[in-house]
Amino acid sequence: MSALQLYGELPSWPVVFAACDSRYFMEHAPAFVYSADAAGSDIHLHVVNPSPEVLSLAGILNATTERRLTYSFNDLPPGLTPEEARTYYACLRFLVLPSLLPKAGKVLVLDIDCLVMQALSLPDKPCGFFPRTAVGSDAHWLREASKVAAGVVYMTDEALNVADAVAQTIATMPLNWYADQVALSSIFQQVPEQFVHHFDGRFMDWEFRTGTSIWTGKGPRKRDNERYLAKKREFDQWQVLVCQFANVILAPRLDIPFKNTGLVTAEPGPLPPIRQHWQDFVVGLYQQLESPLIVEMPRWMFNNSIQSLFPAGTVFLVPHVERQNWHGNDNTLYYMQTVFPWMFTVDRLGWGGGAEFVQQFDPKQPYDDSAFDALRRYLKAGGTKFQQPRGKSMDPGKPFIFVPLQLPHDETIQWHSPVSCEAFVEALCRWADQGGDRPMIVFKGHPVNLASMAPLKAIISGYDNVRYVTDVDIHEMIPRCRAVYVINSGVGQEAMLYDVPVVVFGRCEYETAVIQGQLEDLDLTWARVNEDSVTERQQLYRRWYHWYVNQVCLTASPAAAAPATSGVEHG
Repeated sequence: MSALQLYGELPSWPVVFAACDSRYFMEHAPAFVYSADAAGSDIHLHVVNPSPEVLSLAGILNATTERRLTYSFNDLPPGLTPEEARTYYACLRFLVLPSLLPKAGKVLVLDIDCLVMQALSLPDKPCGFFPRTAVGSDAHWLREASKVAAGVVYMTDEALNVADAVAQTIATMPLNWYADQVALSSIFQQVPEQFVHHFDGRFMDWEFRTGTSIWTGKGPRKRDNERYLAKKREFDQWQVLVCQFANVILAPRLDIPFKNTGLVTAEPGPLPPIRQHWQDFVVGLYQQLESPLIVEMPRWMFNNSIQSLFPAGTVFLVPHVERQNWHGNDNTLYYMQTVFPWMFTVDRLGWGGGAEFVQQFDPKQPYDDSAFDALRRYLKAGGTKFQQPRGKSMDPGKPFIFVPLQLPHDETIQWHSPVSCEAFVEALCRWADQGGDRPMIVFKGHPVNLASMAPLKAIISGYDNVRYVTDVDIHEMIPRCRAVYVINSGVGQEAMLYDVPVVVFGRCEYETAVIQGQLEDLDLTWARVNEDSVTERQQLYRRWYHWYVNQVCLTASPAAAAPATSGVEHG
């Protein structure tokens, strides 16, 4: 059996733990989770081959419980027969257990069809299992399996070697039914008795007696025992709970990466300032909306199947995606952080160049300079979305165009640009090297991921009238340049506050207030820069910022009220 490739999150506190496939998750996980939550236990669930619906229900369960709830996942190894896959699901929790123990410290391993009936008292020994009298059988395999009830196993980090031994034993065995029980029996026979706690029918039972801590739905009992089923229905209330909420805010976990980077363990500590604004904004929405629910989970787990788990008419606010890729219904709104980290947009179509509000700017509307001036003061005081080497600049020795490079695989390039970063850089370099009085082009690498700049840097290195820099402050370079060229970078929006000509080659929030570049005719683009009316452009910048700040954006302050013509009410 190949080694597990886990992804998701591991807990760093004691948990009750179960593992299953997607079908069993949808059928049994809600009652398991709500029963453990009611009993005061933190929970960890592991799912193999999670479906979109599993990821969505996982978020709902997390949002409607009080205790901490974490999830991890893996993909089913290829080539298993149906019987082998069934055995794999039964063994999975013991394969995952060694990964949990170092951080969790104490783990009570249960079946997913268990119900936690009362507060749990964990053993004071490093490990524990449920021994049974062996069933008389000539088959060694079945006799060994009958010595253990695998529905409850306990381990602490002191017994990590025991957990490792169980996992390794399973990994070397054929995937025949009862493999988990045979492995447990074999390993626990080797552990000295003084280190082992023995569970019995007073702790876990499958007759569903009053007073036991765990009810486990063994075999057909999980489907035909009315006492068990009635209690399960009593716990499994998520479909009733979701009917209470008119507005659902999907909130990305801010203490772990937005993207699926494999297995992570959240560590306590303050959020980076740029992410603190996300938290403040979600809190602000929660305070403004009627009957709201916050569903918080890793951003990569969000998918539109969650909308089918709520009543029709429920309004969803979804981060960092758009209608064209989320495929939300008519009640879905999309929110996103702007280049000014405390300001967010909420829109029916998307964000950035994909937002509906982009084409609603009226260049003739009344305005004042207050919004523009306030944000310019913010920039000149050192504010910016990404940290800059303050005060550092360079002198190219001639007029230059400043080009802040974007991440080649960034979503705003994928979704809102007709041109790749590589094609953009290549075209600008070729144009700059054609001689005459063309300005130099100074490219700056993106500070968040300089490694991703390698292919762009390689292109730039083949030309003469260009430079690639990293250790400069954009707020020193922008006022010195002849123009700022971007595909659709937020730096172009910041550059407007310095009253310099800004040229865009893709779609962005501010495209209606700046010069439209043509990559196939850069001479014409340069002529537009030189012929542009400075006075008219400055007025247009100020009109646009007045509209953007006062009619489009919401602030991340929890106490802020939504402008009457923006945010969740914005058309």
